Amino acid sequence: MNSELLTIIIPVYNGERFLRPCLDAVLGQSYRNWELLLIDDGSTDASGAICDEYADDPRVTVIHQENAGHAATRNRGVAMAKGEYISFVDCDDWFEPDMYTTMISTLKATQADIVVCGYFEEYVGRQKTVGNDGSQQVCSGDEALKLVLQGTVGSYLWSMLFRRSVVREPMPSLKAYEDHATIFKWFAHARQVVLLHCAFYHYRQVEGSALHAYDPVKNNHFFLAIKERYHYVDDHRLLPGWEHENRRLYLRGCIKLTKDVARQPQYDDRSRALIDDVRSELATFLPLSRRDVGGLKYFLRLRLLLFNVPLYVRLLRLSSFFSWGKRHKSLS
Repeated sequence: MNSELLTIIIPVYNGERFLRPCLDAVLGQSYRNWELLLIDDGSTDASGAICDEYADDPRVTVIHQENAGHAATRNRGVAMAKGEYISFVDCDDWFEPDMYTTMISTLKATQADIVVCGYFEEYVGRQKTVGNDGSQQVCSGDEALKLVLQGTVGSYLWSMLFRRSVVREPMPSLKAYEDHATIFKWFAHARQVVLLHCAFYHYRQVEGSALHAYDPVKNNHFFLAIKERYHYVDDHRLLPGWEHENRRLYLRGCIKLTKDVARQPQYDDRSRALIDDVRSELATFLPLSRRDVGGLKYFLRLRLLLFNVPLYVRLLRLSSFFSWGKRHKSLS
């Protein structure tokens, strides 16, 4: 069977607990023409040794490096990739045996450059399915780019299969949200994108993981990611006629970020500094109307944020406290 080479890139950092099921899922794929770039990013547990166990398969290449972070590790994988197609996998997840066979055949049948599949969110004792009605939607590159910017299509690398030709820009050196700051650029190179509503990927939700914990650096990097999105789309004129919507999405994203930061239990000086940075960015867009931010709620928050940051934070924290109290009472 004539099948193009697929490169699978898996950054590994202290993933010994779930790494073997992930790698077994690669070995169990019905699509056989793949290379696996398994990059141990300075793990301090048994992950490196587990990676070496799988190097007996000639399709598996193991690289051990000093810790550089997910973005740099994925960039290294892309630079080493030999495949016509590229896929990214997180080392604590797993996926169905026919995932790559189905996604590649869909990509070839539609002559698309990117395929996005559905997935399962795996929690302890329960599972949530996202996008699994068996349908598919073929979009132009611009249509798909808008869906990504709107958040209708999530910026999850592991749910996507890319033609090598669209994976051009490197990921920025962010602690988090590097995919948020990059995937939309790859979509901008695509002629067609397929949204394949079949769930193949199992996205493990680990309780107490860093993803859901308070982290001021990650909050700041999310701001940098949405800022990069807005200015890149605007500066490169990627979507002519969509300038107002691009700006509206960015303004709302900034306002929502300040709300979420203000409501965090660990609100501190770093939180205040981030809100001040976002406030300064918003001020560059003045004057702004209710239409510019797309609704009265966002407009009132914007006005208060620009007028009085301490009062803005105080009111949001107070409303969050009462909301928590109501939820807690309803559950008791």
